[in-house]
Amino acid sequence: MSNVRVTYSGLIGFAVTLVSVVTGTIFVVIVTRRLDLEDFGLWTLIGSLVSYVTVVEPIVTYWTTRQIARGEKVGKTALATSGIFSIGGIIVYTILAFYVSTSLDSDLGVLMIASILIPISFMNNILNSICAGFKPQLISYGMVTFETSKTPLGILFVILVPLGIIGVLITVILANSIRMITLFIIAREQIVVGFKRVFIKFWLRMSWLTLYMSAHGLIYKLDVLIFSLITKSFVGLAFWGASSSASKFVSYAGSISQGLYPKLIATGKKQYAEQSLKRSMYFAIPLVGASIVFAKPALHMLNPLYIDGSYIVMILGLRSLVNVLTGFFFGILESYEKVDIDKKATFKMYFHSRIFKVPTLWLIMSISYVGSLSLYLILLWKPTMQESSTVLIWAMILLFITTPFMLYGMIMVKKKHNVVFPYKTISKYTGVTILSSIIIVLVSENWLTYPESIWDFLPEIIPLIIFGGAIYFGITYLIDDSTRKLFKSIIREIINK
Repeated sequence: MSNVRVTYSGLIGFAVTLVSVVTGTIFVVIVTRRLDLEDFGLWTLIGSLVSYVTVVEPIVTYWTTRQIARGEKVGKTALATSGIFSIGGIIVYTILAFYVSTSLDSDLGVLMIASILIPISFMNNILNSICAGFKPQLISYGMVTFETSKTPLGILFVILVPLGIIGVLITVILANSIRMITLFIIAREQIVVGFKRVFIKFWLRMSWLTLYMSAHGLIYKLDVLIFSLITKSFVGLAFWGASSSASKFVSYAGSISQGLYPKLIATGKKQYAEQSLKRSMYFAIPLVGASIVFAKPALHMLNPLYIDGSYIVMILGLRSLVNVLTGFFFGILESYEKVDIDKKATFKMYFHSRIFKVPTLWLIMSISYVGSLSLYLILLWKPTMQESSTVLIWAMILLFITTPFMLYGMIMVKKKHNVVFPYKTISKYTGVTILSSIIIVLVSENWLTYPESIWDFLPEIIPLIIFGGAIYFGITYLIDDSTRKLFKSIIREIINK
């Protein structure tokens, strides 16, 4: 389906993520300021457990995007099959919940309420994969309904009706349900074709490959569980959760490329990859700078209790950039693979394809990361260590293990597909980001007073953020031709809509 509009869907995606930064931050502030360290740590663990049992999704979601991008009507079959899989996910989650509750002496009732998120997560993810195949921007529409509904629901169930962590769960369950309904409505044109067993047979026949693909996620998501079981510390998880929340906006730059994967599958034209890379870096680099400069203010805004985690935010911000680039390069390598066009392709053909080799890289990376974290916690960690120091080392392990894989992906993309890496342009973005960051640091030293009340702190931090953005966008517009072209393309895409 070559009619996928990469620029339009990317800009829509990034615009939505900017909205998500605001609404998501409000919700996270509500959560971190209303939950104590133990409950917030439990909330972080719940998120890990829910994502852990959804790792079988690629059996359906992976092929759904690829098949829809090539014009096959698999939506209805994919939706029904994913619903069936969610039943198994609930069973596995229940077993894990009993084990975690016993091992960590946590509230089983809270863990079981969270099980409602599992079928909703399955449905949202399959609907996202359907949208990704024909109109990637629809994913953003679903996200904006989730983010905008989450904040008022959070105010209701966490502040006005102080239900604590149960209120947080109710909020997320309802917001995700609204998102699911929205995605179903806007993607209904791809869900009207009847249920076809031939697609299920293909997905099940290829399940060995998709399960292999999801194996890295299964292993990667063990990090939170391993940390909690070894350290018995929900406080450490709270620091990890808060720092991740304060730095994750860097990963939003990846939404600029959300239309690239189906476009490359359909056309294979490398200029789309080069353009998407340049535009992703235009936003990703200053966001990394912001995660470093505003690390302490961001944690203070979430809750002054997490202020010692500033360096964790900085490391995780850099890690988010690495993750964006790794996903970008690995996605290009996979999108050029054509072996799955032949529905009778043999195991040997798949084994030698990039559809197998790329997941192998992800798997090696996850094993290396979780293995290194486990060795550190078993051999070097001491119960007397401060939670913030322990989590800082955790973040450093993640960054140092994953960076070489990003570099390898970049080398392979250049070697195999001759995709040009815009070093000169990225150097400009980096230089302006450094300059902007230095100015903001100097100004903030005499500007920020860190009052405990968030309502007193927001008037201090918001002007600084706007000022920093104005410096970056203003200078890059003046000195960089590709930036001027980007702004013109934004206007053109809006007009052409």
